Amino acid sequence: MTSLVRFGVLLLCLAAGPALADAPVPVMAGTTLVEDILTGLGGKDVAVKTVIPGAACPGHYDVKTSDVAFLARASVILLHDWQERMPALVSIIDAVPGAKQKVRVLKAKGNWMVPERQAEAAMEIAEVLQELAPGRAGRYAEAVRGRLASIQAVAEREKERIRSAGLAGAPVICDVMQRPLVEFLGFRVVADYGRFEEMGPEALGRTITAAKLSGAKLVLDNLQSTGAAGKSLAEDIGAGHATLTNFPGGFPGADTWEDAVSRNVDLILAAGK
Repeated sequence: MTSLVRFGVLLLCLAAGPALADAPVPVMAGTTLVEDILTGLGGKDVAVKTVIPGAACPGHYDVKTSDVAFLARASVILLHDWQERMPALVSIIDAVPGAKQKVRVLKAKGNWMVPERQAEAAMEIAEVLQELAPGRAGRYAEAVRGRLASIQAVAEREKERIRSAGLAGAPVICDVMQRPLVEFLGFRVVADYGRFEEMGPEALGRTITAAKLSGAKLVLDNLQSTGAAGKSLAEDIGAGHATLTNFPGGFPGADTWEDAVSRNVDLILAAGK
């Protein structure tokens, strides 16, 4: 290699350096809950592709072939603890060379729609971003502080909306996936349920009996699992009915965690009138 050629290569490397340093970090997100935190904290610093759409049932969703190419170039794959053994995900991660080494199972457990869990997840994902891009660590630290303050404000605001409507402590029945959020909002869950077709008549009968004996005011379904299956039950016991989302993006216009929580409360208040 001549000195002139070496000089040309050096110039190319110097020109490419800042551009590469500023390039968005490709991250695969297991759900829209992960995606929302990533984009909220990272902004244009991250290029996120999400495996499971907000309105889909996580347990009954097949990974798309378009995910394969992104998996191959992703810097990290962030999954919930309940996702690491999902057959569709396992098969595609096993099929992409090097993908298994990129998987990071997030430690934040429970339902991330609940503010306390959302805060734990935000702090953990901020740490991941700081590891991926140490030069931007200060930016991510500032971003997560702002998000934590916002989470607290949302928690207080939405609980106050329930209290102001006179629904705090009201007896309800709900999909088991929605129970953590429903209890956080201040309701008294007298029974929960899963997919009706999987419960069996005896378990379903106990749920209906509990609802009637307690005078349940609401039946709250989960969009991603039971859909609106509880609507007829609500009509039978004279209760209000709402279908809530467990993920951002479940409803149009509710693409962030804050908007999804607020939309759920909107639906509860409408059903509780």
